[in-house]
Amino acid sequence: MSEAKSPPSAAGRDQGLDVARGLLMAWIIIVIHGTFWLGILPRGPGSLLLFEMPPIFLITGAAYFLGEGARHGRLQAGNYADFLMRRGVRIYLPYAVYVIAAAILVTIVKWDGALSAEQGVARLWAWLNPVTRGAGHTWKMLSWHLWFVAPFLIVTALMPLITTKRMPAFVRPWMLAAAALAVVLAIGQVTFTAPLDDQLIKNTIFYAFWAAFGFMLAAAPKRWRIGDYALVLALSLAGMFAAAWLQPAAVTLDMQHNKFPPNAMFFLFSCVWVAVLLIGSRLFSAKAIDALAASPLLKPFMSAGYSIYLWQGIGYSLAAYAGGALGLNVYVIWIAAIALTIGLGLVFAPLERIRLPKRRTG
Repeated sequence: MSEAKSPPSAAGRDQGLDVARGLLMAWIIIVIHGTFWLGILPRGPGSLLLFEMPPIFLITGAAYFLGEGARHGRLQAGNYADFLMRRGVRIYLPYAVYVIAAAILVTIVKWDGALSAEQGVARLWAWLNPVTRGAGHTWKMLSWHLWFVAPFLIVTALMPLITTKRMPAFVRPWMLAAAALAVVLAIGQVTFTAPLDDQLIKNTIFYAFWAAFGFMLAAAPKRWRIGDYALVLALSLAGMFAAAWLQPAAVTLDMQHNKFPPNAMFFLFSCVWVAVLLIGSRLFSAKAIDALAASPLLKPFMSAGYSIYLWQGIGYSLAAYAGGALGLNVYVIWIAAIALTIGLGLVFAPLERIRLPKRRTG
């Protein structure tokens, strides 16, 4: 889906993307998980705020273009293996440190003196495996957010493969949305049985579309007009209301239900929000982006967003545990959870900045 032969000359960082990523991470950690994990809002209305993951993967695709573009030879075995190793370390190493801490915390909290070496190894492996993410060995909210890591790893690994073809000039966003909707509808009719992981497969397919779309946007940011996104917005809203009206027994507007695994209704809902965000992004001036980038409130989420995302499991769990024991108001627990999460994320943020050297070519 490439529209350029190489990344821009100033490849690698884009302040607008960094600001967008920071805002999304702040939204997830402060609003979404406060809303759902602590019950700040009723689930129904709160679920209409669950737009964050498609934009996260869209940013992933755009960042891949800025970092890799359509670099010559990227699919050669050595280059591809080098890419997998470098990206894998950046994603998995912070995850591994977090889950080891989570496994230790579970062992302390649930210690009854009966944990054998064999059970300890099983517990550690359950956490280190991003597909199982501590299943059977968790406590409170430690693992609720870790579903994201496995599809993120897989989609990242697929980026060199799914961005090799040039998209014809006549293609419009509504065409891409219609094609992706057909795929989501089709896989929704299939249940992948063990040893396959049904949710992981569907998550990967769903979010790979958004990552590929992000790559396209970065490759040609002015290709489409606001009207193109407005059309997607209108058609997606119409589709959502038509489905809810025509099939009230089979369709729900509870997006938390629709999200795991993502179904056609969640795809239409995501299209609505992404269209709104893309239209809104055109209204942001460079001055406004600079002001946001300089904000001390946003900087932690821009510089350490992934680490803060990971450590919110411990931050929220400890705050909820202590707050419950002390009988604290839920809003006090919420503030404590946010503060603890940000603090832990900043402490461990250096892990996500570890870079392996690139493979030498030529």
